[in-house]
Amino acid sequence: MTRASRSAAKALLLTTAALALPIAAHAADAAQPAAIATAAMASGRVIGTDGAYLVAAEVSAPKLGLRTTTDREGRFSLALPAGAQTLLVRYPGLPDRSVEATAGAAPIEVSYADSAEMEAVVVTAGPILGSQAAAIAQQRAADNIMSVVAADAIGRFPDQSAAAALSRIPGAAIERDQGQERYVQLRGAPERWTVVSIDGMNVLGAEERVFRFDSVPAVVIQSMEVNKTLTPDQPAEALAGRINIVTASPFDRRGAHVSGDIGYGEMQLGDGPQRQGSIRGSWSNDRFGVVAALAHYRRNQTTDNREITWNRDGDLNTVDDFSFRSYRLERENNAAQLGLEYRPDDGGRIFFNSLYSEFIDREQRNQYDFQLSRARTQTAANRGPDSGFVDGAAYTGSWQYGRYYSDTFANTLGGDHEWADTSIKWRLNYTHTDAGAYLPLIQQNFGRLSLVYSGATSGIPDLDLYTTSGSGTTYTRGTALANLPQTGSQADVLIPIVYSTDTDAWTGQVDIARDWTSLGAEATFKAGVKYDMRKATGNTFSGVPGATPILQSLAAQTGGTWSVTPRITGAQWTSDFARGWGVNYVDNIGLRQDLDALLAKATSAGLYNAAAAVQPQDRFAVDENILSAYAQNKWTLGKWEVLAGLRVESVDLESRGVVASGASLTPLTAKQSYTDLFPSIHVNYEVTDDIQARFALISGVARPSFGEIRTSVSVNDASETVSGGNPDLKPERAFGFDTALEWYLPGAGLLSASAFYRRIDDVLYDSVATIRDDRYDVGTLDRTGYTYSTTLNGSDGKMAGIELAYMQQWRFLPGPLSGFGFQGNVTFLDGEFKTPEGIKSAFPGLSDTLVNASIFYEKYGLSARLSYQWRNDWLDEPSADATDQTYWAATEQVDLSLRYQVRDGVTVYFDASNLTDETGMRYQGHANRPIEAEGVGRRFMGGVRFNF
Repeated sequence: MTRASRSAAKALLLTTAALALPIAAHAADAAQPAAIATAAMASGRVIGTDGAYLVAAEVSAPKLGLRTTTDREGRFSLALPAGAQTLLVRYPGLPDRSVEATAGAAPIEVSYADSAEMEAVVVTAGPILGSQAAAIAQQRAADNIMSVVAADAIGRFPDQSAAAALSRIPGAAIERDQGQERYVQLRGAPERWTVVSIDGMNVLGAEERVFRFDSVPAVVIQSMEVNKTLTPDQPAEALAGRINIVTASPFDRRGAHVSGDIGYGEMQLGDGPQRQGSIRGSWSNDRFGVVAALAHYRRNQTTDNREITWNRDGDLNTVDDFSFRSYRLERENNAAQLGLEYRPDDGGRIFFNSLYSEFIDREQRNQYDFQLSRARTQTAANRGPDSGFVDGAAYTGSWQYGRYYSDTFANTLGGDHEWADTSIKWRLNYTHTDAGAYLPLIQQNFGRLSLVYSGATSGIPDLDLYTTSGSGTTYTRGTALANLPQTGSQADVLIPIVYSTDTDAWTGQVDIARDWTSLGAEATFKAGVKYDMRKATGNTFSGVPGATPILQSLAAQTGGTWSVTPRITGAQWTSDFARGWGVNYVDNIGLRQDLDALLAKATSAGLYNAAAAVQPQDRFAVDENILSAYAQNKWTLGKWEVLAGLRVESVDLESRGVVASGASLTPLTAKQSYTDLFPSIHVNYEVTDDIQARFALISGVARPSFGEIRTSVSVNDASETVSGGNPDLKPERAFGFDTALEWYLPGAGLLSASAFYRRIDDVLYDSVATIRDDRYDVGTLDRTGYTYSTTLNGSDGKMAGIELAYMQQWRFLPGPLSGFGFQGNVTFLDGEFKTPEGIKSAFPGLSDTLVNASIFYEKYGLSARLSYQWRNDWLDEPSADATDQTYWAATEQVDLSLRYQVRDGVTVYFDASNLTDETGMRYQGHANRPIEAEGVGRRFMGGVRFNF
């Protein structure tokens, strides 16, 4: 047994002993006042205006100081003394209701669907306010500090995808890829610091632990819980937060229900179509339920792209290379869900839930690069930062029809059971993820041109082309060219870019909870044990091994010919960016067919081996086993709630790979074990009926990606260098506090302010160190002292922020104007860490300011929302030299969403995205040194949503 395992075993024994505390306290229960000793349960259900269950509605007995909240089926139970008692029911956007209840009597029903109440609350029938009310109710009932995005009472989600919905959460920044929401950066932190769970079970992000949110469609989502502080019953592997995606259950509404949507639209740049469709059906009775869903989305888009290199020649004040690119993409998201649930006679439930989601990006690349820094005739004076000219500059063309992919397949079997005042929950989960890319890039090498450029510092340069003539270092400018010469390549080189990550994870979990009386207060004790077994295999991409094949030569060896020229089309590039010359698209799909046919012949002849495209030092195989246990107790006393506990996580890690030195491959295995303790305390105080204060002390961890902890390295004995993974990497650890003040307003409104601080140790950072041990030695060859390029742990990190949020429908306005409302938040962030060299650096992805604002109108069946998002500059890739770091410039986006309910259950919709046609800009060191400009244009979608 490893040391970490022994520590975990001790922790498990302590947790097991702690489970006996509620039992030992049973005698203390009997000594409580008579009112408590003779208490019995009063139960019931709360139903909304449309007959759907209300989740997280507050049910209280004000005179007794008791309260609870409804579950996702609207049910509640409350221990009351004998005799009739008055209960108060509260839910955002609805009037308070008082009802009489008697302990031990038949369950009561509290319904807002009666005609007397309908006029006052009909406003909640809209998807915007209905979703907002559900989110506020769940946020208010939470033990920890969280934000929620929720479907409304009848299952209508406010957005088309998880990423789009999360963009309005306080402290959430969205990272887009070619206009499509992809990653969520909670509080501006690196994506790896946010972990995702599906129905409470953590999911390894398919892309090296990072989760793609654009692959989860709205149709499978009931709510998303953004946990900014973690309680002990949640896995601690998150520094910024944990996003729990709650999928639809067949018991969310009884009977048969069908919902879905169908839509069609257009991408303005390139006039490509986009389409989507989804459907979800559910059925349940008192015993059995089933839910199934399917979703599909596809878009064909054109992306403008310009890239500029400044650091090839060591002088950041001169332009080195221009890259003109036009991408034509076919992106696709698909998802499917199946849920089965059974309710035994004695209560509880047994369920199975399966969710599959995938993202596919079929990318056609059209690219020309102009090499100014290697022009035969040039001077620094003539090659200025914004404008200049060179003669005798070579240029290349690059073509590709490649595929990016990412998919997640999560399956959970579980059960919830209750005996008296004790509940047991168990879960068994299997999740498979895989992600990667196959990008067979064909690079053509042409002759030379004379170039005159301007506007380089704008990021979108204008380039005039001329013929050129000369020899050696003396070339002269010739005649102007209206179109770029696209034929005459001297060599077409194949550059296969291949990387992938496959993971399999098995999880078993048991949680036990018991209500009891502790220190004179109502209390709930909870403890659990969890075991995760994870296996990851794959490879990173650090370059192409050896010489790349020249396709003309490869074709000649197989008795054929190779040429790109027949695949040049008559269609001009579609672009909104300045260029200065004409150029036609290459038929990349047809060219890929030619390439595949050639490679098949070359493989049969023994001239090509596709497996050799992956370098040995890039491969990894990692086993990660995590044994965890926790114990926590929640006390409720009047206006106070205190939850305190401890989580223990023990990790055993094994990484397998090779030491690659030329043709020599030496197997190498590294093991690592460690145990962490994660204490936390959460305090909630009800200042008034509508104001709640929260405070939390928490701790957490973020584990390195599998590629970063790979054992495989490449060794060059001539230069005495080693590069590759670092199996000794420590996880990043954090400790800090959060505080929040929440004021719940009429009109399903909320005004809140929160602040947080994190101290972060062992921050991951790509750097250079010196080999200090003998792990890479072979025979008598001593490699200690070699330079080691890898990922290292930095230190002294800190991050802090303030979040301000306001949302409310302005019902106080007269008549039709009362349908207007506002949803908005602003976040101010600050953070830095020390690199292994002792240099202070910002965290990648951290913007100082995030702004999300929406004005909406919801009345008379119309739901309209105009949304604005802005974030200032953020670090993209840090480096030891601050002048060499790359940043994304400030970005903003304006979107419009319209919904109109034409009849019960049928809504037409129209969405317009990126209305201001924003250009994404990346720069190096300073904004006047742009390295990338990207534009995708506006996009529009219209269609029908139905719910029966």
